[in-house]
Amino acid sequence: MGMREEIDAALQAHAAWRTRFKDYLSGRTAFDTELAGVTDQCAFGRWLASEGYRLMPSEIHGQIQEVHAEFHRVAGEIVRKIKEKRFDEVRQDLSAEGPFNQTSARLSDLLHKASLREKGAAAVAAAAPPAEPAAQGQAESEGTPPPAAA
Repeated sequence: MGMREEIDAALQAHAAWRTRFKDYLSGRTAFDTELAGVTDQCAFGRWLASEGYRLMPSEIHGQIQEVHAEFHRVAGEIVRKIKEKRFDEVRQDLSAEGPFNQTSARLSDLLHKASLREKGAAAVAAAAPPAEPAAQGQAESEGTPPPAAA
């Protein structure tokens, strides 16, 4: 499976977790509230630590890790506010402009950016002209490896 497919699956896992969490908040399903603030127990978090780490450039992977941790921090705060019966704050946190949806959108945007980066890198590699034989011979005679072919 390529990076694009992996990221699509990761986006689906994130959306499923988000839906389960909202279903819990509306009383439609059970949810282990201890997991709300934990980043490595959701399917997306496990993917991010393994395949995501392997597939993505470290810069964007780091950004995604930060936003994913922020997303879980916000979710954990919402659970805490529910336990403290601060329902007006919970409604604000879950509003379209609230931190839960805003952080979720940032996470999705970064994942889309990562998948586009893969497409862009593949397009650049495909468009690069092949190394000329003279350049290869010169590099070999200087003791340096020849340029990598696309």
